[in-house]
Amino acid sequence: DLKRNLSLTDIFLDQNTESATSIVQYILWMRSERSISSNYEANILRGLIKIVKFRFAGELSLSNNTVRSATSKTALDDIPVVIELRKFHRDAGSRSKKAPRSSDEGKKWLDWSEYLEVIELLKTDLGDMIEKYELQANGQPADQVDNGMKRQKSLQVQQKEIATTFQHYLILSFFACVPDRQRTFRELQLDKNFMRVDGESNGEDTWVIRHSADDYKTGATYGERPPLPLLPSLTPATDDFIERWRPCLLRNSDDTPPSSFLFHQPKTGNPLSANSMYQIVSRCCYKYKEKKTNPHLLRDMIVTHVRKNSDASEKELEALALYMGHSVQMQRDSYDRRTLEQKVMPAVSLMQSINSVDKQQ
Repeated sequence: DLKRNLSLTDIFLDQNTESATSIVQYILWMRSERSISSNYEANILRGLIKIVKFRFAGELSLSNNTVRSATSKTALDDIPVVIELRKFHRDAGSRSKKAPRSSDEGKKWLDWSEYLEVIELLKTDLGDMIEKYELQANGQPADQVDNGMKRQKSLQVQQKEIATTFQHYLILSFFACVPDRQRTFRELQLDKNFMRVDGESNGEDTWVIRHSADDYKTGATYGERPPLPLLPSLTPATDDFIERWRPCLLRNSDDTPPSSFLFHQPKTGNPLSANSMYQIVSRCCYKYKEKKTNPHLLRDMIVTHVRKNSDASEKELEALALYMGHSVQMQRDSYDRRTLEQKVMPAVSLMQSINSVDKQQ
């Protein structure tokens, strides 16, 4: 009877290994019928393991007398069905590290210098918009500002357009200063995790991001993060955005308190979503370079750039990993997109140098 209500208890009858059968069959079907990538398989299994833990959480006694293995974080990790599924998850994760990328990243990838050019081009367009707005605001006729303009836009519409473009410029610039996850920037709140620090020691005022362990993805592992300062050169632009243009994006309502978020969706006034951040980065990069780069790929781009084009020391690479909120091992395995040929090139150069010296002697 297809109309009969099903629950997780019908799918996972008990905690034994055999209860993983339906999931294993599903994964095998996805492999053969849908040709899923190893990375996609690992993501599916990660979610299903959480569902299985939820299914049996109420049945476990989490008293102090519960015996757990040395590698388990909770008693749920020692359930036989969970152990079985984690084996499949580890296998998928291992295969994904060696497998080629399933998507054509050539359509998304930018060299770091190209990304910086995107920011500069965006800054130039922003400056042109502000200049035209100020000319109109001062009473100069529209046809003297731009002969191609068919009608004069209201100043209010122009203000919101400038605020939106200004927001895009700052977001892309922030990514360049602090190559962090997109969550960091869409959750910035004034005087909470985003603060202005007066330059008493060096004379340069700076905006700084501060994160507790709860504010970022790997906080449980690395704890409170060190301060993440933006470039002092961005301080005047950030100040100008907050004081002059950000109010154009806020809701005008007496019923709701003023938002403390730094960035907002232009149409609704709500804080930016993950999809908003993705679209902003992707569309700006495509507009100027015809590459649909995404926020997470920016992290790969900077790590690859540093490892490929600089003589960064191990201490500097370790510091960059800490700055980005992950380990050096994660930096090598997940973010470094150099080819094998590029990775061994320093060794090739070293051997050529050694042999050259030997011949001279």
